Amino acid sequence: MSFDHKAFEFDWQAFSAEMLPWLNDVLAANDCKRLAAFVDANIVACRSPYDGELLSPSWQEMLETGDAQEIADFALTKYYDPSLDHGLGDAWAELEDALPASMKIALLGQALPHFDPGRQGSYFSTPADATKSGALLNHIEFPALREYCNFLERASGNGFGVYVTF
Repeated sequence: MSFDHKAFEFDWQAFSAEMLPWLNDVLAANDCKRLAAFVDANIVACRSPYDGELLSPSWQEMLETGDAQEIADFALTKYYDPSLDHGLGDAWAELEDALPASMKIALLGQALPHFDPGRQGSYFSTPADATKSGALLNHIEFPALREYCNFLERASGNGFGVYVTF
């Protein structure tokens, strides 16, 4: 199975203040109501994780499974724009094979407990981690990686972290 590496500028500061403190507990409890209430309360800032379109009040009609993972995927879009992907796409497969494990962490970030809406991996980097990752990865000669390092530098320079998903 091929994975497409997708990466987005992510408002880590707002996320860590607003959603992160309760996200793990809500996902562990499969609390769809609390997640849906968050999306409803932030409807003007949330988007479809599939196409980046702003949500309408009937956003729940877009749900396929309706589980907490999928609703959390919608809620998370308050902190990034799904239409602005800066990831490696399918170049990820070749790069993944060539990198040692320590470098893969720099490329991906850290997983959050219980959070994996696409069931293929979701990872986060703080702005400081994005800066460190860009500096570490910048020494690898791989054409697509150069653009990704530039993205990491821009994101962290703008005060953003990074959200990576597949």
